[in-house]
Amino acid sequence: MPSDQTENRLVLGIAVVGLTAIVTQTILLREFLSVFYGNELVIGIVLAVWMILTGLGSVLGKLATRAKDKIRVAMVFLLLTSLLPLITVFLLDYLRNVVFPVGALIGVAESLYYSFILLMPYCLLSGSLFTLFATVLSENSHSNRIPDVYSIEAIGSVAGGLIFNLILVFVLSTFQILCLLALLDLGVCLYLSLQFATRKYQITVVLFGAILMLFIARVDLDSITKRQLYPGQELLLCRDTPYGNLVITKAGNQKNFYENGSLLFVTGDAVANEDATHYAMIQHPHPKNVLMISGGISGATDEILKYGIEKVDYVELNPAIIDIGRNYTSALSDPRIHAINQDGRRFVRRTKDSYDVVLINVPDPATAQINRYYTVEFLRQLKEKMTPGAVLGMSLLESVDYQNNEARQVSSVIHNTLMSQFKHVLIIPGLRNHYLASDGELTTEVAQAIANRNISTISVNKYYVDDQLLRQRSDVILRSIDRNTILNSDFTPVAYFRQLQYWLTYFGLEPWIPAALVGILMLVIVGRLNVVSLGMFTGGFAASSIEVILLISFQIIYGYVYQATGFVITIFMAGLAVGSYVGHKKINSVNYARFAGIQFALALYSLFLPFILYLVKDSVDNDAIIYGIFSLLTVLVAFLIGIEFSFAARLLKTTISSAASKLYSVDLIGSALGALMISIYILPLLGITLSCIIIASLCLASALTSFIAGRPRVVPLEGGNVYV
Repeated sequence: MPSDQTENRLVLGIAVVGLTAIVTQTILLREFLSVFYGNELVIGIVLAVWMILTGLGSVLGKLATRAKDKIRVAMVFLLLTSLLPLITVFLLDYLRNVVFPVGALIGVAESLYYSFILLMPYCLLSGSLFTLFATVLSENSHSNRIPDVYSIEAIGSVAGGLIFNLILVFVLSTFQILCLLALLDLGVCLYLSLQFATRKYQITVVLFGAILMLFIARVDLDSITKRQLYPGQELLLCRDTPYGNLVITKAGNQKNFYENGSLLFVTGDAVANEDATHYAMIQHPHPKNVLMISGGISGATDEILKYGIEKVDYVELNPAIIDIGRNYTSALSDPRIHAINQDGRRFVRRTKDSYDVVLINVPDPATAQINRYYTVEFLRQLKEKMTPGAVLGMSLLESVDYQNNEARQVSSVIHNTLMSQFKHVLIIPGLRNHYLASDGELTTEVAQAIANRNISTISVNKYYVDDQLLRQRSDVILRSIDRNTILNSDFTPVAYFRQLQYWLTYFGLEPWIPAALVGILMLVIVGRLNVVSLGMFTGGFAASSIEVILLISFQIIYGYVYQATGFVITIFMAGLAVGSYVGHKKINSVNYARFAGIQFALALYSLFLPFILYLVKDSVDNDAIIYGIFSLLTVLVAFLIGIEFSFAARLLKTTISSAASKLYSVDLIGSALGALMISIYILPLLGITLSCIIIASLCLASALTSFIAGRPRVVPLEGGNVYV
């Protein structure tokens, strides 16, 4: 068969590997987030493990290229990768409560080894396929086709990202999507086998496909695994949404509502609902308009209405939560309650209404997304929409008589940030510590005020709340506040970092230990790289770091990061594909100076990025313009990385299999370490501007190394000097 027909079949195989890998990565990331109750630390660990294992797989793929029939080896690997995502997700969900105690928090070490074990088979095979396909395609055309494979795989990832984010996530469940991917992979295996494999292999593929289709029709894996995750509870609903996985269970007469594995609320919990509302509501003499951000379907709205409210604007980002509230509770039945499906920050920025009481019922700032509701910028916008003497209420951390240093730092950051915008800030201990802020007077005489207003309550009243004890406990907390902390802001999310430190104390792990281990690993890796590999490692580190910064910045400005993550990744892969194509096909001459020039361009990009982001945050409010700017920024950095990879593939003088495995592995390992360090340490602690300066410095150092390596060297010989 002519080589062009062989190439067409190989190109299809490469594209499908990229397509299935990006969708599998997205699904596995969501599942790990749900099963491990994850924050950015868990996300960073899983992504880092994914990329490191895939990079190691590309190195192992070099060994596979020694096989006599490389294409058949690739086909066997492709057959295995078609089924491994199904097995991996099933084991992840099913074994969660087998390996770990039910309901227990999973620490950093456990997250690391659990994700390492589960992801290893798929990632190693997926990485090996890159090296195998690069070698086979290059041998077929008798030329270096590594950049082409890089570009084709990126194009497949673009297609996978678009299909998943625009179609699949809205119409199919997790295991239905994985089964569809498996059938696609099996179809490609069958197509390749028509030329490269025996009849026995073809029959095997057909049997796998038939068994899989029968399995899909007969077995509901989603329900089976979710029941295992919630033992002893009746599963009422399990729904994947663009914002997360929602589950409703029933235990006795109580309904439990979960999002991404974390308990949102339970029905009939009068104590929690009263805590969440009355400490703030009772501070205002005549509240009429109330804004509630999240938490509206727990039953807290019933407590708000006891104050003769005229209107409650209840804002929730995920429309599925509002639908669930209407279908499974009566919390939204009163006509005075206006359920609004929108990001809370965008609603505050755009609304023309003013409010007497604002209740922010979001979790602790354990993620960069939630941290947005605790920043100076948001509080400033919120205050503009509050009437004179209006009261803001939010809760943080479980209420205890003694706070360790990490919890005290979290409390201090939030308290000081509130004090920067309001004249009075009070902390009242209940089930959680309730932070009240207002320019009017605030009181701890809650029980007496409830009695004076004749508000009917079950727990927040003089029979269960001692105002004198409440004042004493409040004074203890306020005296422990460190007044000199950095204020929490959008682009310096210090509360998120302090909350992360507090979370780590559950497991007895000092936050500097993972950072030190990653730093040592980086030094070891960098010390073993040549100039070209070092440039690719730095490029991968910079690219993933910038991608994280863009995602978090988009989240801060727009608020829809969960839904937009796939969009940003898809745009990034498109930029990689175009950059690799241009670098390989349109630029004929490559040298170290041009290689250094790309790294210098990355440094300039990093230096200018903060100015652009601040300009967009402060000056742009048009959705189309915001999407356009972030798309352009994403495409540009990916375009530079694509060119850099194509240059590196041509500068690295070794065999095709060695070049493919080495460049792909150092690119992915650099990306893994960059995503981990930026998302968990550098960005939360130092902010976006200093983070970008650090990235630029690394790129400049790498550019200088590449430039020096490419300069002519003077060798003294008899009769004069010779430049080499």
